[in-house]
Amino acid sequence: MEDSRSESILAKEFLRGLEEGKKFLPTINNLAINFQVSKLTLDMAHKMKSSELEEENAHGLANMPKTRKSSSAADLNISEGRNNKLSMISTEEITRDEMFDKILLYHGDEYAIEEITHMRQIRKCEAKPHCNQKKNLEDDINLEFLLVQSSNAVALGDRKMAEELIKELRKQASPIGSGTQRLACILTDGLQSRLDGTGRETYRRLVNRQISTREILKVYHMYITACPFLKISYSFTNDYICKVAENASRIHIIDLGINFGFQWPPLIQVLSKRKGGAPKLRITGIDLPQPGFRPTERIKQTGLRLEEYAKNFGVPFEYHCIATLWETICIEDLKIDDEEVLIVISLYRFKQDRDETFAKDSSRVHVLNLIRQIKPTLFILGIFNGSFSPLFARRFRKVLLQYSLLFDMFDTLVPRDDEGRQLMERALLAPPIFNLVACEGCDQVERPDTYKGWHNSISEAGFQQLPLDQGIVKNCNAKVKSGYHESFFVDEESDWLLQGWKGRINYALSVWKAKLEYS
Repeated sequence: MEDSRSESILAKEFLRGLEEGKKFLPTINNLAINFQVSKLTLDMAHKMKSSELEEENAHGLANMPKTRKSSSAADLNISEGRNNKLSMISTEEITRDEMFDKILLYHGDEYAIEEITHMRQIRKCEAKPHCNQKKNLEDDINLEFLLVQSSNAVALGDRKMAEELIKELRKQASPIGSGTQRLACILTDGLQSRLDGTGRETYRRLVNRQISTREILKVYHMYITACPFLKISYSFTNDYICKVAENASRIHIIDLGINFGFQWPPLIQVLSKRKGGAPKLRITGIDLPQPGFRPTERIKQTGLRLEEYAKNFGVPFEYHCIATLWETICIEDLKIDDEEVLIVISLYRFKQDRDETFAKDSSRVHVLNLIRQIKPTLFILGIFNGSFSPLFARRFRKVLLQYSLLFDMFDTLVPRDDEGRQLMERALLAPPIFNLVACEGCDQVERPDTYKGWHNSISEAGFQQLPLDQGIVKNCNAKVKSGYHESFFVDEESDWLLQGWKGRINYALSVWKAKLEYS
């Protein structure tokens, strides 16, 4: 009798434990997470590829479970490391194939213009009738006003008001709607996370999301077809390299923020046609280590891809990769050779380096000092023209203004269901926007600056600006007029090459060299 009673008690305890365990299993709704899950139906979710669906489950923002606010860095690193080890082991990157050649190499101006025109025609056919445009504009203005109201409530600590406004934002924002609606999805998630105190954890999950080279290639193809910013930036840089190294037998390029290295195959292609034979090209690719089991995997894959292109075009080539925090790099790591023409470039990656307002020994100061000490023939810098404020409400308005420009640009030019556009918004634009809204202090890694602010920083670090080469500027102007939308522009000011959309400056390029005397 006692044994029977004990078995009955154990059975009840087992069933109770089973019920408790079910609480931690994902519900059917959680299997349909996208960047803003509240706007997706289950039918839409089932149409997604299974691999993408799993990725979104792991890294979606809107339905991410609330974590402990006091979660330690060690806990985060352990859990994130395990996730990334699994995902990185299961993926094998292709370094080069026909798709890479089609997108990365130069095939003539006519081919490029044809692709640009084709995308614009698709978007034009997709656009709604003129009668609806006025209403859409009014809706976007109302949505922007609601976003500002929500940010003010969050800044004042009025949780009740903030939650009511965020709830209304969820109804109006959409990851597949207009540019403003898409941006509102990201900003709303940032506001909610800031309100809940989970900005740090959520941002880490965002930036640790694995994205393949193939996916990035789709984003890159969409981007250079829709807008001229990167194409002009790469052309500007490569033209300068070819000019200063015209007679050099050995060239050393240090690329701060090499990432996937898509800019270098066209340079290798050009160098292979140089009269008298191609020079030896050495590239030192520097980037931040990837989280997880293989921190140097991406940067090594970049090197293998470039080696294949160099071999194909008959260009002597050497590649050296450095995956570390930039402020830890020393001169010895760069293996400087005085017999080489040395060129340092960094395109649109410095916005994550804290400036001297954050700390006297900031990473920006360290990197600029390092570049000055190695005395390159040229230091070519490309920056995202933004601004930063330590005050949240003001910073939010700046973010809204700056990024609404980019989202408007994509909405004008790119079909809303374009896969490259969706990847760009979710994987590349969302993390910096979210960081600026949801994070503070040391967790806030995004610190954009204007080109005028950068001008002062570089000058004070011991650099002398070089005048823009008018032949290269003329070439950049020709590219922006080669079929791209008439709202794009290229301009010059204080020897900065400025690029923008609808009268606002998005990006800026300049060329520098170290001063001979500096203390």
